[in-house]
Amino acid sequence: CISFLSFSHPSSFLLFSQDWLMKFGYLPPPDPVTGQLQTQEELTKAITAMQQFGGLEATGVLDEATLELMKTPRCSLPDLTTPQTRRKRFTQVLTKWSKRNLSWRVRTFPKESHLGHDTVRALMYYALKVWSDITPLNFHEVAGYNADIQIDFSKSDHNDGYPFDGPGGTVAHAFFPGDHHTAGDTHFDDDEYWTFRSSDAHGMDLFAVAVHEFGHAIGLTHISATESIMRPYYQGPVGDPLKYDLPYEDKVRIWQLYGVRESVSPTAKPEVSKTDDHPILPELPENRSTVPFRRDMPNRCNTHFDAVAQIRGEAFFFKGKYFWRLTRNKHLVSLQPAQIHRFWRGLPLNLNSLDAVYERTSDHKIVFFKGE
Repeated sequence: CISFLSFSHPSSFLLFSQDWLMKFGYLPPPDPVTGQLQTQEELTKAITAMQQFGGLEATGVLDEATLELMKTPRCSLPDLTTPQTRRKRFTQVLTKWSKRNLSWRVRTFPKESHLGHDTVRALMYYALKVWSDITPLNFHEVAGYNADIQIDFSKSDHNDGYPFDGPGGTVAHAFFPGDHHTAGDTHFDDDEYWTFRSSDAHGMDLFAVAVHEFGHAIGLTHISATESIMRPYYQGPVGDPLKYDLPYEDKVRIWQLYGVRESVSPTAKPEVSKTDDHPILPELPENRSTVPFRRDMPNRCNTHFDAVAQIRGEAFFFKGKYFWRLTRNKHLVSLQPAQIHRFWRGLPLNLNSLDAVYERTSDHKIVFFKGE
């Protein structure tokens, strides 16, 4: 569960608030040379700026509402940049990827979580898809060690200069694009209780947090708008990954960086459908690029296909017990075919070919046909 800080003495309020304001860019740290501390005027200005950014009444007073917002679980990235934070890799703003095809992989998974590896991977896939659906960016999962976006679940100090702090507090962070080796890397606090399809008020919805962090990984900073997914504070689940639609302000900001995907209209604000139903997480075909060669692998240039299907907007070509995958950008994921059994679990073990495949529109399940 999420633990909130409690204070037994007024000085605890002040120390906590000063540390918080410095951590998230509202207050410069004390001068280590002169030993000069922050003035009351600087502290008041910092509190006022934090209240304005957080949507509170800007009083400059450290009241109960302000402290409660400070204790809200949130992203590790600062909201404002100071000369001190600007030197850190987190705050390299106004950067973007120079390429449009980006690879990703989950390098480490939650160690003590009810979410299985396949569910975690699926949630990462759909959180990235939120951004690629409206921009020219394309994301593909890889199995090798090299990926543009490396995803990790870590605890406490994990050697990137931004340690986590246990349950609550800071829950995740991501590095902006750039020429540093950590560009795009995204880290989730493994001390959090990560959830999905949960009615429990405690815990962190992994899909919602991932959408936010991947916004950073492709170049977006925090914004104060209360409807934005890039607001720094955790705001709870956002619903079905297949139906989630970014707030219009977030779309405009990412379009300013990368432009608009050809199939998207940038003019009209879409209506976001609301539902109380639990989201249905469909099976996610693994997208591995390191499939070992087998002698029975068909040659895509010298064969006819058993079935062709459109799944999640991508084309799948099936032959025997193998398939190829073509992205919406007509990018062949791998020259070698992948094994059907490795990518769709639960199929009969003796299934060596398919007659037809389709994605059912009612629930987005993938249906396979064999024989009469």
